[in-house]
Amino acid sequence: MKDRPLWLRTPEASAWLGCSSQYLKKNRDLNDGPLEEGIHYVFGASLNSPIRWEVHSIKETFHHKGKLLRLAKQHLQEELGGRK
Repeated sequence: MKDRPLWLRTPEASAWLGCSSQYLKKNRDLNDGPLEEGIHYVFGASLNSPIRWEVHSIKETFHHKGKLLRLAKQHLQEELGGRK
């Protein structure tokens, strides 16, 4: 069963995800990150409105990113280990 969307403001989202607010913002697609506007975050109606983050989809995206990094590291170690 898929979790219902949970949209949180930046401080609450970073606490829920266990990362910093800066890390969240750094991972937006505006900064070539994996978090997409409209899916993972939305801007408010005014310049003073907080960004809201959909933490369930972000958790899945961060998990996928971490998994890919670990697989790449393992593959690289195997390739380099075979060339001794």
